Amino acid sequence: MAQKNNIRSIRFSDELAELIDRQQGQTFTQKFENLITRCVWELPQREKQLQQIQERIRQEQERLFQLRKASEELRMLERDIQSARHYFGIVERRAKAISEKFEES
Repeated sequence: MAQKNNIRSIRFSDELAELIDRQQGQTFTQKFENLITRCVWELPQREKQLQQIQERIRQEQERLFQLRKASEELRMLERDIQSARHYFGIVERRAKAISEKFEES
């Protein structure tokens, strides 16, 4: 274990004391060192993970937007097909009526 030559006296809040006390370690010094070490080594890694997760969320939001857009376009197409069927039915009935008039004459 490294020799500890740096002796310092610091003052801190009760809240910080509780945070330090929650860290792994048997003594206050071990807990304090573990807290600082985790912040220095793990925090940048966690921030990188957070950025990756945020990017995946952004991509999934874009994918969801595209799916919603495609779904709306499909609904519009379905309405257009139903409308076309309706008008083709009208055209068919008119054509049949015209055909029947010619057959009568």
